[in-house]
Amino acid sequence: MAEPENLRSSEGLGRLIAFADAVVAIALTLLVLPLVDIANDLREDDETSVAEVVSDHSLEITSFFVSFVVIWVLWRQHHRTMEYFRSYDSVLINLHFVWLLTIVVLPFATAIVDDSRVEWGSVLYIGVLAAAVAALVGIGQWGKHHRDLLVDDEMTDVWVKTSGGWGTVIALAVALIVALVDPRSGNWPLLLLFLTDPIERLIARARGTDA
Repeated sequence: MAEPENLRSSEGLGRLIAFADAVVAIALTLLVLPLVDIANDLREDDETSVAEVVSDHSLEITSFFVSFVVIWVLWRQHHRTMEYFRSYDSVLINLHFVWLLTIVVLPFATAIVDDSRVEWGSVLYIGVLAAAVAALVGIGQWGKHHRDLLVDDEMTDVWVKTSGGWGTVIALAVALIVALVDPRSGNWPLLLLFLTDPIERLIARARGTDA
């Protein structure tokens, strides 16, 4: 049976958002599993302390917290974006498919980054993060160009005029290029994300809007 071009119902939109929330929750849970394995690998005849475990596995623990914050920020931005939607269509569903795919891959990419034996681990991590942000920006941009999907109020009108995260996409694209050129740089190229706000201001100035 052919699927209609546009699927419009508040119940359907609620199910889409609830499904996305569930996938994000599962991805956050999966992040902690490698840390559980660390605890399980401790031998009964070895006496140690929490401080020693943290010191010996600082890379894994740091990666866990970084990726937890990354997924949390992505979900928060998704939540804020979807607050402006009142309906959806097949394109919005497909964009969510891409976004959720990157979310569930992030725990794997985190584990790869932690393994020094794996080359290009940082490239994979930055690439997945860049794809996640690009998909999220795509969701927002699709709504901004299809106002019939959005809530009709003044707050939505203000949101439509914003640049919509292109600064983050550009910063991550540059970070990915740096990681490809120099794979030994690790996740240091992610520091380019601090340039997000200046890039957003430049975009806003070029469009003649306020950042």
